Amino acid sequence: MKQSIFLFVLIVVMGGANLAAQEYGAQNQPVPGTGGAASGGTDNSPVDSAELQRNLGPVEFINNNASPTVVNTRRQIWEIGNRLGTAVRNNTGEAGGRASYFVRHNIYPPELDKLDADVFGLGPSAGVDTIRNLRWIIQGYLEGAYNYSTDDAALLAEFITIYNAVYRKNRVYFASRYKTPLMNTLQPEGNEGLSTRWNEWAGQTLMLIPLRTAADGSLSAIDTSAITSEDVINELRKDDDRGIEQRQAMVDLKEREAEAASQKAELQREAITAEEKRLADEKARIAAEQAALEQAKQEGAISDEEAAKKEAELAAQEEAARQAEEDLQKQREAEAENIALAEKKTEEAQAERQEIAKDQAETLGLDQQQGGPPPSLLGVRLNPGASTGRVVRVNANNAAQMQSSELNTLNARSVTFVGGKLLAVAASGGKFYLVEIDQTTLQVTKQGADELNKDSIIWVNGANLYAIASSGGKNYIARFDMNLALQARSTGEVHPLATVIVQGDKALTQNPSGAVVILNAQTLVE
Repeated sequence: MKQSIFLFVLIVVMGGANLAAQEYGAQNQPVPGTGGAASGGTDNSPVDSAELQRNLGPVEFINNNASPTVVNTRRQIWEIGNRLGTAVRNNTGEAGGRASYFVRHNIYPPELDKLDADVFGLGPSAGVDTIRNLRWIIQGYLEGAYNYSTDDAALLAEFITIYNAVYRKNRVYFASRYKTPLMNTLQPEGNEGLSTRWNEWAGQTLMLIPLRTAADGSLSAIDTSAITSEDVINELRKDDDRGIEQRQAMVDLKEREAEAASQKAELQREAITAEEKRLADEKARIAAEQAALEQAKQEGAISDEEAAKKEAELAAQEEAARQAEEDLQKQREAEAENIALAEKKTEEAQAERQEIAKDQAETLGLDQQQGGPPPSLLGVRLNPGASTGRVVRVNANNAAQMQSSELNTLNARSVTFVGGKLLAVAASGGKFYLVEIDQTTLQVTKQGADELNKDSIIWVNGANLYAIASSGGKNYIARFDMNLALQARSTGEVHPLATVIVQGDKALTQNPSGAVVILNAQTLVE
């Protein structure tokens, strides 16, 4: 059993586990820690030692937390994949450059029940170094190639990375699931799947994106059954929250797949019925004309030349009817495939919903007869040997953990509740920033743009937030509003472990030597 250290925060709420897929930053805001993803540059900064010391499971990715050499916006990162996807949608078999980011779109003749796949490669100069940014790239690809919605593409991207990590370099598994010509294209590289370590990505990654229909606009373009294999779900269930939020979202997608396939089958059945009637009428007409022609020939009512011409016309019409019958049979097979797909996705969704319900009941510590979740407390679980950790929700009755945040770099001492907000100082890309965390989902909903001292706490005075800003190795007192926007910063340096005590229109703090400094509480001028 894992041993955990909890720093509890005094707030009681009602509710259960809920893990959203929110990410830092808006589409066009700079994202720390991209490692030059858009530029294709490499980053040789060391891996964060605290991350290396953790007891990592196969789907706990180690990101590069060093200061980035290049900072890109979320949209710039997304566009790397979207450009590749757009090229594939325009019937390009391979897009991108083998040196950085590239994709091979592989469609081969049927081979039993084996799959086609898009092979998404990270070349030697690919600069992506966080799983968040890699998922944004894959999300952009899925939106560009198959016209998935933003939410569906983000969900699929998360599962695709976990799937490729679970089966990393497992050639026996891949060979059992993918077509032989596709596997032959992988043999020279031998880098199937995705490492959990960012510094093993560039030049060593060929992610397989399993395809079902590979059709533009189809919810089943990607084979969701493959990326939600038992191995993948079992890895998700190892998380403290059992991966319930992601699994629920995937169940919803599968149910929509089933509904779309069912509706398509219904339309196909209507078209088939109409075509069957038309063909029956056509065959009856041809047969009647053939009988009339034979009678006319017997009665001598038609010349040999006219009879030959009429026979040729009827023979052509018979051939057209025969071809139409073959096409109709293909339509029947397509209808059957959609019916089978609808049934399969419905069965998968129902089975997974049952498993999710069991996990929810166990995670929340509920008996099946209880009417609702117990009261809960929010706190911070510290990482081993560190002052950073993640927000957790625990059962107020027995301290059983119910939910945890994905972010695990919170300065535990900085967690602050004010005005219905949960605020903290947390690391992103090796630097610390103000963040706001949703109290229901426990995900970051907002991040400040100004770097803070890693040991800073947050002081609240009315609508003002004070913290210790960091710049060039020097420390300053900074004032922020409730939207985490910088309002003022001291010109003079302060001690890295200084406090801020606001009294009226004055703020008391300490300079680097420890002497008391009095600042204007608004302007932070001495």
